[in-house]
Amino acid sequence: MGARREARIAVLMALYSVEVTGPKEISALEEEILELYEVPKSAKLFFSAILEAIIKNIDEINNIINERAENWALDRIAIVDKNILRIGVAELLYFPDIPPKTTINECIELAKHFGTSESARFVNGLLDGILRHLDIEKRDEIESTEE
Repeated sequence: MGARREARIAVLMALYSVEVTGPKEISALEEEILELYEVPKSAKLFFSAILEAIIKNIDEINNIINERAENWALDRIAIVDKNILRIGVAELLYFPDIPPKTTINECIELAKHFGTSESARFVNGLLDGILRHLDIEKRDEIESTEE
């Protein structure tokens, strides 16, 4: 398994912990997870960067998921699926060096491994819709600045 996938698994664990036990300081959360799960040295900065991006931008990320998840309130989405979606949205928004298809494929793999039998399809469909929506927004921003 790749180092970045290991980092994503650790982020998923951290987000799940926050869901179950409540908010924590990012540094304490990182320390707690790294004691439980070994993230390769080469991916520790990636782990920290994604976790921090999600926690600091949770409202924006949740709003994007809510907007695109037709007929699904955020609190009705399974905890694992919701947190995989948060990882995906954070990567799409804040990590332009990661190809969007890589992000979506990695999230699908997480959903297959940690979610239900329907999770991979759900995550794929929602992230694909979010990606298309974000691309439209980016095109609109570019066109409005060119005018």
